[in-house]
Amino acid sequence: MSIAKRLSGLVERNPNSPPDEADMRSWPFLTMVLIGVSISVPFFAFGGQLGQHGDFPVVAAGIVIGSLLLGFWGIATGYVGVAARLPTAMIIRRTFGTRGSIAIVAMMVLSSFCWFGLQTQILVKSISAILETQLGYHLDQRIGIAVVGALIASTAIIGVKAMGKVAVVSVPLLLLATLVPLGIALHHGGLVTLFAARTIQEPLGLGMIVSVVVGAEVFGCSINPDLSRFLRTPRDNATAMFINYGVAFPALLVLAAALGIMYGNADLVATMLAAGIALPGLLIIILATWTSNDKNLYASALSLAALFPRVERWLLAAIAGVLGTCLAAADILGHFIVWLTFMGLLIAPMSGVYVADFLLARHLYTPDAAEPPAFRWLPLAAWAFGIAVGVATLPRANVGLGLFELTRAPTVDALLAAMLFLFVAGRASRRAPAVAL
Repeated sequence: MSIAKRLSGLVERNPNSPPDEADMRSWPFLTMVLIGVSISVPFFAFGGQLGQHGDFPVVAAGIVIGSLLLGFWGIATGYVGVAARLPTAMIIRRTFGTRGSIAIVAMMVLSSFCWFGLQTQILVKSISAILETQLGYHLDQRIGIAVVGALIASTAIIGVKAMGKVAVVSVPLLLLATLVPLGIALHHGGLVTLFAARTIQEPLGLGMIVSVVVGAEVFGCSINPDLSRFLRTPRDNATAMFINYGVAFPALLVLAAALGIMYGNADLVATMLAAGIALPGLLIIILATWTSNDKNLYASALSLAALFPRVERWLLAAIAGVLGTCLAAADILGHFIVWLTFMGLLIAPMSGVYVADFLLARHLYTPDAAEPPAFRWLPLAAWAFGIAVGVATLPRANVGLGLFELTRAPTVDALLAAMLFLFVAGRASRRAPAVAL
């Protein structure tokens, strides 16, 4: 068999059709990919920033509560993928209509591009800082971004097979290595430094910490069908979500917050330099970003496939890699926490609508279902209502309206409001079982 044919066999095709039996997986596959996605440089920067905005007990409690909410939501969104055997973008097409879904899918593509560019840029900055301080070598960051972007894109172009193999190799190493800075900090300062009184600039309350945690990961939860469609049973989905969001995700994020408090910064590279493990940490950073950014690029390619169904998925992944790399080169780093909050307010109600619509009208999500209409106005109205509620409950200090409070987590408010709107409006309609409005 020629090399071209072997490569052609490796590349995943037909993303809009149910997976073949040979492509089906059990829960360890999804678990390893999800944990690999969680362990990334921005993830630790995010946890470190949370540690700068509250006392450790409050931050840890907010992380655990937010993670549990994500776990329940991950089971729900992942189940839709297992049942429908379709990627998220095609599910959204069934929910909002062929034309009504275009703006939402485009928003998902943009979010994936931003995440890919953000992580690639942070990775190259980290590599550059370590090489400069440890070896005295100056790395041209534009060249570094191009090389790193191409390497990460290679496995996303192939598809879930390559993603799974990278995760299996990297996750055990990453889990072990992230404990080293914590052990060093505990050896030198003990738990006193973690719980010591300190001045907190711009403190966040428990509700906002929960909201930010949910907002940071709600996009990942919302696109769970991209991978859960490959799982054999709903039990595989529930097991993977429980292990990731019930155990690994909160444990790692609490660890990141603790490191941020104990080392006094949210910069993973600075933490590794302070701990004296910069060079070994370079491999950790590369693997961490690779496993995480794979999923971002893969998700953007699947979303693009819904907009351009005649173009091969692998080619869309390559194009997405080029565009995401360009964003990294253009320096997209900015207001991280604010961006995550608003992404949560836009995406959380979207996933709430497609889960509610699936429960109300499951027959619309079967492989042999008829083509949806151009617009499904009731789901679109539910999505808009959820966003409006989220903005209304977001405090003014966080660039919201701050009109009233519900759960004290605006992202959760937006999700629940969208679901409730669709359930109530759907049942009030005579055509509630189809929810075809």
